[in-house]
Order: sequence, then C-alpha cells, then structure tokens
Amino acid sequence: MADRARTEYALAAGIVALTTVVCLALRSRLNPTDVAMLFLLAVVFVASRYRRGPTVLASVLGIATFDFAFVPPYYTFNVHDTSYFLTFGVMLAVALVMSRLMARIRDQAEDARDRERRTAALFALSSELGDAESRGDVLRVAERHIEQSTVGQATILLADDSAAGNGMLRIPSGGVFASLEVRVAAEWAFEREEAAGRGTSRCAEAEALVVPLRTPARILGVVAVLPIPIDRTPTAAERATIEALAAQAAAALERTLLAERHELVRREVEAERLRTSLLSSLSHDLRTPLGSIEGAASSLLEDRGGLPVEVRRDLAEAILEESQRMSRLVANLLDMIRLETGALAVKKSWQPLEEVLGVVLLRLEDRLRSHPVEIRLPAELPLVPVDELLLEQVFINLLENAARYTAPGTPIAVRAWAEDGAVVVEVSDRGPGVPLGEEEAVFRKFYRGGASGTLPAGGAGLGLTICRGIIAAHGGRIWVESPRGGGAAFRFTLPLEGPPIEALPDERQAS
Repeated sequence: MADRARTEYALAAGIVALTTVVCLALRSRLNPTDVAMLFLLAVVFVASRYRRGPTVLASVLGIATFDFAFVPPYYTFNVHDTSYFLTFGVMLAVALVMSRLMARIRDQAEDARDRERRTAALFALSSELGDAESRGDVLRVAERHIEQSTVGQATILLADDSAAGNGMLRIPSGGVFASLEVRVAAEWAFEREEAAGRGTSRCAEAEALVVPLRTPARILGVVAVLPIPIDRTPTAAERATIEALAAQAAAALERTLLAERHELVRREVEAERLRTSLLSSLSHDLRTPLGSIEGAASSLLEDRGGLPVEVRRDLAEAILEESQRMSRLVANLLDMIRLETGALAVKKSWQPLEEVLGVVLLRLEDRLRSHPVEIRLPAELPLVPVDELLLEQVFINLLENAARYTAPGTPIAVRAWAEDGAVVVEVSDRGPGVPLGEEEAVFRKFYRGGASGTLPAGGAGLGLTICRGIIAAHGGRIWVESPRGGGAAFRFTLPLEGPPIEALPDERQAS
C-alpha cells in the first residue's frame, strides 16, 4: 500500500512537470489563461486516476509552477496582478472538488466490482452446492470457493450434533486452529454469533478471520480463513464475501443435515416395518408347515403298527416336504435381511451358464416334476462373471414362482443370449401372467399378487425382491414382460465385466 501511494505521488508530480515543459515550449504562443487551463486539465487527469493526496499535490505544484514560470515577473513568486489570486483559488477549488467527485466515483465503481465478484462467487457456489449430496461434499465445495474468493486457506468446523456432543464446538489444535488466538476467536464467533479474528475488533490478534455459520434456526459451526500471505489483513470486501459464502454454505449444510435426519428416520421406519413384516410372515407362513409336520409326526408316533406302509411313507414325505418349505422360507428371510443390511457379498468368477442352471434343475427336480422345462442356450454363449451360489438362488426363485403360479403340465422355458456387452437370461411360463400395471410392484417386499391378495402355499412375497437385489449386486437389472401368447417372462442381465479369466489347470500344464 505504501509503495502504491509513493508511486501515485511521483506520477502526479511527473504529470505536472510534463505539463510545465509543454507550456514553457509554447509560452510565446499561449496567454496565461490558456496555461492555467492546461494546468487545470493536468490536475483533472490526476484526479481521474489517483487518490485525493496526489490530486492536491498536483494542484499545489501546478499553481506554484504557474505562478513561478508563467505569471510576470517570471521565475519569482511575486504577484503584481492581484487578479491571479482568483485564478489560483479557482484552480485549487476545482482540484479539490474533482478529487472528491472522482474518489466517490472510484469508490462506487470498486463497490460495484466487489458486489459483482461477490455475486459471481455466490452463484458459482450455489451452482455446485446444488449437486452436493452429502455433508462432506458441501464442506469441500464451500471451502474451495471461499479460498478462491479470498486468497487464503479456509477450514469449516461444524458443531458436534451427536447426543454426546450436545451441539458443542470441538476445536482441534492443528491446521488453521494451531494458535491459541485463533481457537479463542473461533469460540467467540461460535458463542456470540459474530465474526472475530483478523480484521475485526474482537480477538484481532488472531492470524485468521473466523466467521460463524448461521441459519435462522441455529448456528452450525464456524469457518476460519487464514490469509495468504499470513500477515495480510482481509479487506472489507473480502470479509463481506466470506460472510456471504458462509451464509450460503450454512443453508446448504442445514439442507443436507435435514436430509440425513430424514433418511435416518426413514430407515428406522423401514427397519421397523421390515421387522413387523418378518414377524408377521414367520407367524403366518410357518404355521401351516409346522402344523403339517406336527400332525404327521404325531400320527407316526401314535401308530401301533396299524398304518399301512404306504401311509407311513406319505407321512414321512409330508414331513420332508414341509421341512424343505420351512427351510426355503427361512433362507429367503435371511437373504432379505442380508440385502437390507448391505451384508450381501458378491464373489464373481467366470462360469458357464449351463452348469449353474444344471445344478438348479437337479435341486428342483421334485418341484418341477409336473412342469417340463425347455432349455435354449446357444452354443456360442460366453462365460458370465457371477457368484455361482447367488445366481443359483435367482434361478431357484424364478423357477419356483413359475411352477407355483402355473397349472401342472404347462412348460417353463429358460433361454439366454448375448446383447450389448451382457448376457440376457429369460425365464418364461404360460400362466396367468402379471396384472397390467403391477410390473414393478411384483418386486416389492411381501408383495401379495392376485385379486384376493393371497399367495399360493409356501409364498412369502420375498423371492422376486431377493432376485432384484442379487442381480443389482452383479451390476445388472431384472424386469418382467407379458408375452403375446400369455404368461410372464422374467428377464435379467449379467454384464460381461469381472475379474481376469484364469487359464484352466490342464491348459497351464500344457503351456
């Protein structure tokens, strides 16, 4: 600042000197009034470029030079004609008025530029904050914009909103808050909701400027700005910009905090609803197989050898079948819990689809006995990167659904083909199909289809939900279509992206 002031004073003196040289060269052709106008023009030029001090210096130098070199007797400060005193006074008055007007214009222009920069900074910050989804994103975006707008290091510190924190501000002892003065300024700003630190009247000895993050409801924390270089004091315009950006950041943080609380409450409600539904499903869907098992087991225990061998065998088969139903139901419930808690781990390996499907058909041999299964897999179908056990569960759920909702004797078709970097798999049947408008609803938890709102025996309404979760974990999607000939066609995709394909053992030995 001092160097700039000295430069302006020197330039003002130089302009007066240049005007003097020009007027001396033309003194024989100019009368004193013309010379006075030229000096006044020089003063006006200085006033339009520099501050009041250089303008007053130019005015005084111009009057002195005009009196010394252009008012008879020359080269003396004696004035024989008293009318020149009026000229001197007018020149000084014009210089002072012009300096004041130009200073006001420059201040207004600088204020306008500051407002424009502040508005541009707020607009840029607002644009990026609109895309910020989490609290961390908001903090990073706000800190970066504050640093760009003020040439300093910005750090946002939020109050501890946890039950243990009780909304207190826990100030670290490193970074911007390394010095005791800055920590004291941060406490002051947070408790009094006023700016403190460098450039303010509160805790002015601190190296950083600390501004509170205020919202209409509460104070969320503080933002500390350490100027670069560290001995620089932020200007009033910079402080106004910091406060405006801090207010914008506080509003965005309040929005994300409210969204996080809403999401937490929603998850708690969803978890409670899931628990209630699980208990309802357990109490409802386990009652039937348990009753069947209990009745069959009681009959076997009470038998004194009077039951025929065929009847005893039927009772044993009933116990086995109902036990398997209970096992499938419990497995689905456990898979649903894994999906809801994010504990589903996918371990991909490249597998031929026909092997996975072959294992599933062996496991469902009894369940699919009354439904011929048509398998149409092209010979050129590539390997797919999947978790074999999870994909088996998808096929089991889809094939069991097809068998459960279709009449005995109707066929079930499984086919696959490669398309757009993925393998598309279809499991279709010729049953009643999915009602129009319920194509998405069938994938919801505990969905109960049909007009009566009931499921066939053994259904808990979780199979398709688990299928969607498993396919999504593989990076694919699943949906249902209604073919022209009737029935339902469930399709899902398996992207051909996975770990590197390792050579088979016999291939490595041969190499």
